[in-house]
Amino acid sequence: MKAVSPLVATAILLIITVAGGVIIYNYVVNSLSSPKQYASLSITSCKMVIVNNETIINLKITNIGTASTTIREVVVIPINITKEINQTIDPGTTKSFNIFIDESLNNNTKYYVIVRYSEGETEPYQITLVK
Repeated sequence: MKAVSPLVATAILLIITVAGGVIIYNYVVNSLSSPKQYASLSITSCKMVIVNNETIINLKITNIGTASTTIREVVVIPINITKEINQTIDPGTTKSFNIFIDESLNNNTKYYVIVRYSEGETEPYQITLVK
């Protein structure tokens, strides 16, 4: 039985090493490539003022994602009041909205707000009462 020449064996090992390196390089480059565009909203602050028989809620929202999104509605819980807002918010920007409710809310109740947008909704955020 004849053995493989050291020159041929070296060439075969070199080809296998280069092919393996190319496969690993492609896998790593595809894994680390930029993520898809997404939108994610974060409530920066939410304050409530009660004036006479009307409640005004000031809401500041920041888009911490990489794509624009449209805010559809704001829900105040536990009273389940829904206000529609059709506003587009660009990535990295903060917008402020005033929501008017035609009734005086209870000062002693904890209220929360949820913002629903094109890609989902925010976590409930506690509303701070400004006296």
